[in-house]
Amino acid sequence: MAKGYQHWQVSRALVDSSVETEGTIVRNAPYMSTKAGKSSSLMYFPEVRFSTQDGRTVQFTSSVTSRADHYQPGDKVRVYYQADKPENAFIGSFGHLWSVALIFALSGIMVTAFAAWFFWKARVGWEKEGEN
Repeated sequence: MAKGYQHWQVSRALVDSSVETEGTIVRNAPYMSTKAGKSSSLMYFPEVRFSTQDGRTVQFTSSVTSRADHYQPGDKVRVYYQADKPENAFIGSFGHLWSVALIFALSGIMVTAFAAWFFWKARVGWEKEGEN
């Protein structure tokens, strides 16, 4: 859970220190992902174009893959960028910003719940054993 909170803080700080604008999906750059011993799957890195506050046009490739049908050329997306380094931009979707934090937080909650259940069951067992 702590790791999820840490990722949430980092994402929040990044958004707070960035300039928000609208970008346009230019294309989906294909990428063949392969996992050891498993079949390959075709994923895509969306390429986005946007204009900075000073009028420069910037195009970047997202670092997060998506399915082909998720973004289509011409789609409008929220973009965040650092004013001094607009080429380090990112798409401001929920998945891009919060998925890692959410995965860590949910994993932590599940582990904590399992541990609580395990200790509760162990304690109930000890109490029953003491009654005999």
